[in-house]
Amino acid sequence: MTRTFCLLIIALLTATAISGGQTDAVFSHYFMALGYYNPAFAGSTDDMNVVVAHKQQWMGMPGAPKPLYAAVDRPFEAGGISLGVGAALYQESIGLFNNSYLGAQLSFKRKLFGGTISIGLQPGFLSTSFDGSKVDLGESPETEDTDEAIPQAEVNGATFDLNAGIYYKGRNFYVGLASMHLLAPEFELDQNITTFIPRTYNLTGGYNIMLNDTLFELQPSFFVRTDLQTFQGEITGRLVYNKMFSGGLSWRVNESLIVFLGGAFANVEAGYAYDYPISPIRKVSSGSHEVVLRYRFKLDKTKTGNFRHKSVRIL
Repeated sequence: MTRTFCLLIIALLTATAISGGQTDAVFSHYFMALGYYNPAFAGSTDDMNVVVAHKQQWMGMPGAPKPLYAAVDRPFEAGGISLGVGAALYQESIGLFNNSYLGAQLSFKRKLFGGTISIGLQPGFLSTSFDGSKVDLGESPETEDTDEAIPQAEVNGATFDLNAGIYYKGRNFYVGLASMHLLAPEFELDQNITTFIPRTYNLTGGYNIMLNDTLFELQPSFFVRTDLQTFQGEITGRLVYNKMFSGGLSWRVNESLIVFLGGAFANVEAGYAYDYPISPIRKVSSGSHEVVLRYRFKLDKTKTGNFRHKSVRIL
């Protein structure tokens, strides 16, 4: 029964990927990888930031998603205009699919109500491939013949994509609204298979609360995403000690409970998350593991307003 359930799940993932295109990653550390969901986040700090996130989703299930995300961003000034620039790379294997994405980020920033508002765009190219040579339909009479909707060899395709968003950062809080796959692009894997990537919208926000003991800081946050057909919501609470050690819990509605552990040392911040499934997927999976690493390069601002990078040896 367990093997049959796994096969049904994998078949569902494959069918979804064929008909609906690339599925975006669900990172538990969304608050450390905001640039993945919203390009307006680029350049929102005074530093150059490098972020790498990797997730082993649904451990124990063959063909489960394994997303990897890497990005770099920094503030920049040109002609008296405050900008943020960055680049993002994404790769994921899921079942017999491999999805890749490469994009550039540009945000325009203005001071507003004591904070900073940013509007960002992220043009890029994404590609997907499907290895039909590994399809096994079994030996039952119902699956003896081939299905024209399922390729028998490796097929691939690529297309242009566009993300856009708005992000506001105040003294102790932030909020962002964005759309991924704004153009809902389509492309063909072969003459029988056309894939599309549905447009999605996300809203995120967080607040830093200083407690009576100034060594402790409470950081609640939320993340909501929808494609206007389905909904996903997440509520997170993290406690930070002395700006170095952190831990917390998160509830992804009807999907999982998440435990966080993290640490920050000098310019390096690392985080680990374990997702315990509370949906029926727990029958075949022990959960998901996620690791995020962020490194900050300090930048100096010259008298002319331009940014100059310090030597790494004297950070």
